[in-house]
Amino acid sequence: MQTPRKSGKHENEGPAVRYSAVLPDTERSKSIALVSELALDRLPDRNGRIHVLISADEANCLLEQGIAVKLLAVIPIAPLEKSLVMTDVQAQHSLERRVKGIPRKDGG
Repeated sequence: MQTPRKSGKHENEGPAVRYSAVLPDTERSKSIALVSELALDRLPDRNGRIHVLISADEANCLLEQGIAVKLLAVIPIAPLEKSLVMTDVQAQHSLERRVKGIPRKDGG
């Protein structure tokens, strides 16, 4: 009988992933408070839903707190494409475009 090789992972574990998920609007204030408390990553949602990017452990934590979790997609964890990363200068210009025309206390 051969001894199983140890790979450092459990046999049923696949690649590291996170899940795109939405939380129910019926518990909106509780859901938002819990998302904030757990420092979960929120995603923009055109329909105003509470859309998060979570790990299996975070999904479990939400479920333990009585929050339903609807998983939408599996997102593999991988390095971000360099073309998607803004430089500090690009970020500053983007922010300046967004706040242009808003009155400031310093008169700027």
